Amino acid sequence: MKQNTKDWIQYSSAILMLCSAVGLALWSFSRLAEVHSTVLTYAGIAVSFCGAVYGLALYAKNEVRKEVRRYKRGEMTEEEGENDETEA
Repeated sequence: MKQNTKDWIQYSSAILMLCSAVGLALWSFSRLAEVHSTVLTYAGIAVSFCGAVYGLALYAKNEVRKEVRRYKRGEMTEEEGENDETEA
């Protein structure tokens, strides 16, 4: 599976979950004139999931970019990169 496909799946599932939480909250409010605590719990989980998907993706991309820049500037040689992987 290509990276672009994985990104689209992650982002679309995060957006879909957030939209479902908002829709469920609106439906609950229209039926009961209040938002039930379980709906608020689901909304909190949905927001946390979206933050994790977007936050982790951005963090990983930034870390890879930093390593590529270091390598291009000559601050890290190929041997150092291999040693870092074997030590972990």
